[in-house]
Amino acid sequence: PHIIGLSQHAAHGTSLFAVATTGIAGALGYSGQNVDYEAALSIALCGMVSARAGALATSKMSEVALRRALGVFMLSVAPLVPAKQYLIPTTTTEKSAAAVSDDENEQAKTRTSASSPHKEERTWMQRYVIPAGIGSGSGFLAGLFGVGGGAVVVPALSLFTEMSHYKALGTSLCAMVLPAMAGTATHFSKGNVAMNVAPFLASGAFVGAYFGGKLARTIQEDRLKYGFSALMLVLGLRALK
Repeated sequence: PHIIGLSQHAAHGTSLFAVATTGIAGALGYSGQNVDYEAALSIALCGMVSARAGALATSKMSEVALRRALGVFMLSVAPLVPAKQYLIPTTTTEKSAAAVSDDENEQAKTRTSASSPHKEERTWMQRYVIPAGIGSGSGFLAGLFGVGGGAVVVPALSLFTEMSHYKALGTSLCAMVLPAMAGTATHFSKGNVAMNVAPFLASGAFVGAYFGGKLARTIQEDRLKYGFSALMLVLGLRALK
């Protein structure tokens, strides 16, 4: 926020303005097998409600408290994605996903399903309840901190579902479009969106997210996980300075 002269509150609201365009472009970049649209819809619907509450909570916090809370949040999130392999037993399919491209991974899943005709389908809780819970939490945090799905939804999907990191990224981008819009509307009503900056930020974010999504599909899954963690760590430390 200091580089372009925004207050901490305006930085959060303006950032959320760009998150919606980032989600649209990123979802296009990951389109197809890399987005679980059913989970994305559950996350989005619940996130729309809680994003407004998060945006309202922002206005009640001081700039110092808001910045420190953001730093602590990012540092807490940083280790979650790579930690899954140590916290939860890794399946054979997940191990292969880390070593092959997304297309190859989907083919591997198809072969696995064909060889296991009695494999149970996802339960109602896995399909709707878990994504709805993730949406409620991620929406509130998105509204509060102005962050997208990468900081909240990706770690949650990685920990609590069987999605590969590729699919978690694509699903999170798609899911956070509507919550970001809802949170932005609330921030705008509070005067926390810098319209002299937001359109340019959103335009750049759209282009970057689209090509970033295309590029991510060519990178090994483990590298993406540790790259995500490193980014959260750096941003968290900067926020605490």
